[in-house]
Amino acid sequence: HWSYKNKNEWQHNSHYCGGNLQSPIDLWFNRSHHDQRLQPLHLVEKPSHNEIIIQNNGHSVQLNLKDRYVLKKIAPLSEDYNVEQAHFHWGHSYDNRTGSEHFLDGQSYPLEMHMVTYSSLFANIGEAASNTRALAVVGILFELSDEPNQFLQPIIDALKDIPYQNGQSTIKNFNLLSLFDEKRMHRYYRYDGSLTTPACFESVIWNVLQEPLPISYDQLRAFQSLYDEHRQPLVNTYRKIQPMGTRKLFRSFHAHHIHDNELKARISTTENHAQRTFINMKIILVLATFSMMKF
Repeated sequence: HWSYKNKNEWQHNSHYCGGNLQSPIDLWFNRSHHDQRLQPLHLVEKPSHNEIIIQNNGHSVQLNLKDRYVLKKIAPLSEDYNVEQAHFHWGHSYDNRTGSEHFLDGQSYPLEMHMVTYSSLFANIGEAASNTRALAVVGILFELSDEPNQFLQPIIDALKDIPYQNGQSTIKNFNLLSLFDEKRMHRYYRYDGSLTTPACFESVIWNVLQEPLPISYDQLRAFQSLYDEHRQPLVNTYRKIQPMGTRKLFRSFHAHHIHDNELKARISTTENHAQRTFINMKIILVLATFSMMKF
């Protein structure tokens, strides 16, 4: 039985968790390669009269989306991928900067949503899960905003009905297309990776959208207020960054597709970090010199 409190033990129960193609990773723009074959991802809604079930499964909040959506254009001439579910990863209220699994240019975010799909060449997700590139996950990062995210609100409203493990409710007036809209699905990072929970199968085509969405503090707090199987706060539901190894990171967009102010902010953050490191090194050097002079 796994939990986020024993992450270091996962590989003892599933050897895949110690593999070379593990997720999540840090998505660095300057280490990625533009791949012109990557088309805009296309999410299509299927006719359905069933209500969307939302569940607290003790590890996360999960939406059952079976037979509701299809993901197209994962690759040229690729088969469709059936959407199975979507779930979230988040941190703790004492630190609203962490919680996402993937990082963008060294920066973590307070929430990450995963839409999990499987190849239509397989009968179900269980059959697909351990087969190479048979799963495709689309990830969205969320950043704190003063304004609530209206498209996320139907999910937020349902969370109060599922505070404890195995709690179930239905979501009203929600459409996945409002979050995974066509414009946003043009720009994403692509790499071969794994499930981020045991059994950590290395069968996932990862697609992490480059543009974060907003979430308000109150909306984030609704996730952080849930409880796990032991009636303890359900927090820090994310896996740490895994080694990239020899893998390649691709992107579907050119540099000029990133908003200027966004790129400047990321470059500034990186430069500030480098500057702080340089200053710290100078301080250490001065102290070491002073210490030697005393003798």
